[in-house]
Amino acid sequence: MKKFRPRPGFVVQAYRFALDPNATQEAALRSHCGAARGVQLGGVVGAGVVGAAGGRGDVRN
Repeated sequence: MKKFRPRPGFVVQAYRFALDPNATQEAALRSHCGAARGVQLGGVVGAGVVGAAGGRGDVRN
């Protein structure tokens, strides 16, 4: 694999962090992630990509 090299004059930064939510924040995060996944699967089902599997990962044509 070719090593990434930024173009001259560009700055590359990376950050590493961890979330440490309290109980209320964790509930909100889980709700948000579940809603986002539901919207994504709704779009997949609406497009006819997921068959009788119901969004479990079995893709049928």
